[in-house]
Parts: sequence; structure tokens; C-alpha cells
Amino acid sequence: MKITFDKTILENAVNDSLCAVSDRSTYPTLECIRFQCKDADSGICTITTFDMIKGFTTDLPCRILKPGNYLINAQKLNRIIKFLPDQSVTIEVDEKNAVSVTSGRSRFSLHALDGETFPNIPELDSDKGFVIDAGVLKTMLGQVSFAIAVTDQRPNLCGAYFEITDHLLKIVACDGNRMALRTTVCKLENRNRDNSAIELAFILPGKTLAQFTRLLGDEGDELLVLATRRHIIFKRGGNIFFSRVVDAAYIDYNRIIPKESKITVVTDRLAFLSSLERAALISEDKSMGQGRSPVKFSFEGDLLKVSCESMAGSVYDEVPIEKEGDDIFIGFNCRHIMDSLRSADSEKIRIGLNSPLMSMVITSADEKTEEEKAKEGSTDFLYLASPVRMK
Repeated sequence: MKITFDKTILENAVNDSLCAVSDRSTYPTLECIRFQCKDADSGICTITTFDMIKGFTTDLPCRILKPGNYLINAQKLNRIIKFLPDQSVTIEVDEKNAVSVTSGRSRFSLHALDGETFPNIPELDSDKGFVIDAGVLKTMLGQVSFAIAVTDQRPNLCGAYFEITDHLLKIVACDGNRMALRTTVCKLENRNRDNSAIELAFILPGKTLAQFTRLLGDEGDELLVLATRRHIIFKRGGNIFFSRVVDAAYIDYNRIIPKESKITVVTDRLAFLSSLERAALISEDKSMGQGRSPVKFSFEGDLLKVSCESMAGSVYDEVPIEKEGDDIFIGFNCRHIMDSLRSADSEKIRIGLNSPLMSMVITSADEKTEEEKAKEGSTDFLYLASPVRMK
């Protein structure tokens, strides 16, 4: 095999392909990029990475002097390409699987594996799918990812739940102590071949989600999403990213959300967040073996009194509020509330409370007309946090 690439095109593609390279595998093939050129006249080389959970593939324009199908270690090749001069890059593999990477006067030698040993990738097509703005999806994922469980024994909580119906996309994440829900009105172009209504639901693993988010482009880029029974396929431009979905039913998140709130509080989001950031200086101090201390909220009249005590000292702050209902004293993990407020995108927030043992619900308090709510790109959020039992 002998192929010549434009360095910038090759570097970008190899860097993107690292998202699906296994870094701790007993199988060397999963640590490699497959370079596959079937026809010397096509001018296209397909590169693929696959770690048995997620994968990446794209077609690169090139000059094919000799077609072939070989595997090259991804991390080593990526480091080499970055330091090559800004000229064309030629990758050549001989009969003994010795690789030569040359550019200008620079030359590197590596070892290749037979491309036929690469695992089979799933079928990257489906009858069910939709098109969405990649930037909108990237924003939504960034606003819920903090609530995805990392070490939970329940695999369904270690991912983000997607629920799609016609022109409404919901993404939910829950780690058992907090929940994040984002809803977006967007143009879901129907790609179902039978023109049936779009109804999809799947769980994308959290580790896959982190890698996938890095590949999403800016607002305005079109992203095609296709669904099979076991995999989700994302196509943007010439790049294809695919992942196995979590084979489990998601929790009934609607049942967790309180249907009504006896106490309703409206306050400025940034003012509340600033108060919590000051409280975190005390609550998250870990000196002398002290763990995180809960932050105490006392909703009294037109004030929210924020306080915390730990081995480092104490803090007290006040935030102006508008409250309907009785006064209440309740404690929370400071980080849980801060993450929710940072991910919210409204000036005013509404806080719903019922008792010191029931979850806090945070939603937007910004006024919107019905037209604004139905407008494409309009988003809404709901964050929920479980309280900490106070002594």
C-alpha cells in the first residue's frame, strides 16, 4: 500500500478518529486505525477506528499509488503527523508489513497489521432517523452531562436518555441524587422511509457521550441521526460516529418530578450562583479529613439565607427572593446546586419545594409567549436535586 495525503486533512481525520481508539486493550487491533483503499482510481481512502463499543469512520481524498488494507497504531501515528513539516504525507506499507511515513526530508518507520484482522463494524444505515442542528445538540449535551452517573451499578444511569417525538427532543441524565432534563423544539427532518412519525428512545453511554461531543460542529451544521436496534449512528459531513446503546430500560423520570410545589421561590440565577460559589469555599474544604459539608438554605420571607459550617470555618450570605408559601429550612450538596445553576440559561429561576425531605426543582422563571415556546431552537430545562438530611 502506498498513499499520499494532504497533511492538514490527514491530521484532522486521525485526531478525530482517536475518539474510538481503545487505550487499554489486550487486542492490538483495537488500538489501530484501519487504512483501506480498494481502488487505485477512486482517490479515496477510508479510515476507521472501533473499540467494540463506539467507532469512527470517514473518507479522505488522497493519491493512491498502490491500494491496500492495513492497521497502524493510532496514538503513534497521531504524534508523528503532528510534528511532520507542512507538506504532503506519504504512508507506505511493504510486503513485510513495515510502515514508512515520509514528509519532505522526514521519515518514520512503524509496524502494520493486516487489515483483515480488524473487527467487523455494524451496518451504518437504518430506516429510522432524523436530522438536527449539531450545535443545538452539543449545547444540550453540555447542559445535562454533569448529572450522568459515573460509577453507579445501574448501567441505565451511566448514560444520557434521548426521547424524540416529532419536533420535540428531550435529553435526561440522572445519577440517583440529581437529575437534569433539557427539552428543545427543533426541526427534526423525518428520515423514516415509510414517512411515519418520529418516535425514538435510547440511552447513549456516558463515556461515549464525552467523545462524541468533541466531534460535534458549530451551530448550523446538519447532523443526521440513524437508529438501529443496538446502535446509534451520527453522520456529519463525511464523518460517521456510531455507538452501541445501553441495553436497558431507563427510569421513569416523570415519576420522580414532584407534580406540584407547596413553596415557590423566584430569584436571580447569577446572584444565587455567586452566593453558592462563596459557600463552596467552606463546604468543600477537605482539610483534617473533613468531607464536604452540606449548605443550609433558610427560605424566610423575602430572603434566602445561605450558611455552612466546616472545619475550615463558617460562611453566611443572603440572596433576595420572591416567595409564595411557608418558610422552610433545607440542606443540599453545594456542588449539585451549582452545577444546575451553571447549566441553566435563564436570568430568573423558579425553585419548587415541598418539605425538607423532598427534592428541589429548578426551572426557568423567564416569561415566554406561546409563539416563543413553539419557535425552533426554543429550549427549556428542569433540574432536580435531592436534599441532605440535617442533624
